[in-house]
Amino acid sequence: MLNRYKTWIGIGLTAILLIAFLLTVDVVKMFDSLVEANYVFVLPAIAMYFISLLFRTLRWKMLLTHMQDISLSRLYPVVVVGYMANNILPMRLGEFVRSYYLREREGVSVSAALATVFVERVIDALTLLIFIVAIAFIVPLGVGGVVEGLGERSGIAWPLIVLGATIPFILCFTVFMLVARYPEFTLSITAKIFSRFPGKIKSVLNNLAETFVVGLSALKTPQIFIGMFFVSVPIWLFEAALFYLIGISFDFQNHLGGHVNLALISVLVTAITNIGASIPAAPGGIGLFEIIARETLVLIPLGIIDRSIAAGYAAVVHATLLIPIILLGQIILWWDNISLNSLWLMGKNNKEDTD
Repeated sequence: MLNRYKTWIGIGLTAILLIAFLLTVDVVKMFDSLVEANYVFVLPAIAMYFISLLFRTLRWKMLLTHMQDISLSRLYPVVVVGYMANNILPMRLGEFVRSYYLREREGVSVSAALATVFVERVIDALTLLIFIVAIAFIVPLGVGGVVEGLGERSGIAWPLIVLGATIPFILCFTVFMLVARYPEFTLSITAKIFSRFPGKIKSVLNNLAETFVVGLSALKTPQIFIGMFFVSVPIWLFEAALFYLIGISFDFQNHLGGHVNLALISVLVTAITNIGASIPAAPGGIGLFEIIARETLVLIPLGIIDRSIAAGYAAVVHATLLIPIILLGQIILWWDNISLNSLWLMGKNNKEDTD
């Protein structure tokens, strides 16, 4: 079995967040909204998400090109399995599973693959922040109302919320760029730090640092650097299309003043929810995702959406994001005659990256 303590941590976090989610709504009204929703839009919403994953695969291929040229058809299943694992395991451990699976299929170093995954996460956050800023110019009342509302409810001044959401990602991206630009200098610093450790541990840490730096080297290429941001736009627009289609299922266009407003708000909810739910916590962000999506909708002053109905919407959106990818990921692992547990154990026990 996977480490039991990780499993129980995941179960515990999920239970706490789901209880918090349900205790703050009228459960009967939420279930009524689920019964009344028009689920004909769920299938096209799922299609939007899998197209989004195709663009994610293309972006990852760009990051991996300097190490190995892997076809989209070979890389797409690895991305799916990684996201499936993130939805099952706590603390975003699926990022490690994706790197383990890539090594098993293509022989790419785990630490180098992890470096590219970290870059992806930071680029995702920066892209979503750009979306929020763009929406702020188009619908200033919508963004302002959400941010100020979050400030009032949390007791934190809204400028601090904005700074807290942006500065960490900007700093991370700056560090990644500096490491990619000055690899020798970076490795000289890490070598001095690791020199304090015993011989074998020092060798392991130095090897990990070297492969991690290799994983960031794609950022030195301007075409790849610019291309990653261009590819990130359709990634999130297609995911926002999922939020939009589920919004139609709940007839939100009539609550928000039409389809244009619904589309803009869908982008906003997508951005805020994914930035908030990126915090390593429960498997798939269950509970946290629903709370953030619900509160974002409720705080938007463009229309009046009942918190309990918004809760039903958030639950359907998240289920649409989670269930299909878990099923497809499991099918891929069955096809490869491998289990998630065995993949995790192989990743932990294989010393290839540290020898």
